[in-house]
Amino acid sequence: DGKSAFLKFGGKMIILSASDICKSYGTEVILENISFHINAGDRVGIVGANGAGKSTLLNIISGQIKADSGNCFVGKDTSIGYLRQRDNFDDKLTVIEEVNNIFTDMLAMENEIQHLNEEIAKETNPDAAKPLWNRLNALQHEFEIKGGYTYKSEIYGVLTSMAFGEEYYNQNTGSLSGGERTRLALACLLLRKPDILFLDEPTNHLDMISKEVLENAIKEFKGTVIYVSHDRYFINQTATRILNLKDNKFYNYIGNYDYYLEKKADVELRFITIT
Repeated sequence: DGKSAFLKFGGKMIILSASDICKSYGTEVILENISFHINAGDRVGIVGANGAGKSTLLNIISGQIKADSGNCFVGKDTSIGYLRQRDNFDDKLTVIEEVNNIFTDMLAMENEIQHLNEEIAKETNPDAAKPLWNRLNALQHEFEIKGGYTYKSEIYGVLTSMAFGEEYYNQNTGSLSGGERTRLALACLLLRKPDILFLDEPTNHLDMISKEVLENAIKEFKGTVIYVSHDRYFINQTATRILNLKDNKFYNYIGNYDYYLEKKADVELRFITIT
């Protein structure tokens, strides 16, 4: 099923591993026998020349498309969020309506709790009220466990961190700029609390404010981040690990973009010497 339990390697938890991934389009080989593993908490920048297969690989390991052969495993019960280059917002909805759509189950529980309280207040027969009380107590317990009493403050906190003040809440998403839409899409993903966050060229068309907000959000994210980007500054600010895809091979660097540039020639030369 494409999932396995967390594995331990060198004392760290492996949250995703790929083995002998191959992908071709027609006669053009895009990926050939690509293997690697990613630890929980890694922030991985996938780099390489245009056409090297970076976005194809990202789509395979995030489950968007299938490899021709090979295997990709993620930890059991691992949740995934994918920040696409194009969002799927309904332009007629407001910012706060889009965010609230994430919590429809919470809103439904809130409405039922309110309805039960009203029914109990009207019921004069204690025996008839008992099942209502039982349902209310069970529902309130479930609501608390799911974060029902804190999710609204989480919404406001995440929106604020994404530079959305209250003046944005009732603004239609159709009126947002490209950078604002990307920030909102990331806010919605963060509120879903995925274990792995995938991003495909996240800084494309972003203004400086949006880039800074995105950088801070990635650095503060508690889960694992895997992204494709050509933005060297962004990679340098956010990555703790670089995977360089070149000539159908993966070169691994534990560090940021500066470290990758410093070690790149030595690592590639050593690989060629070994092979």
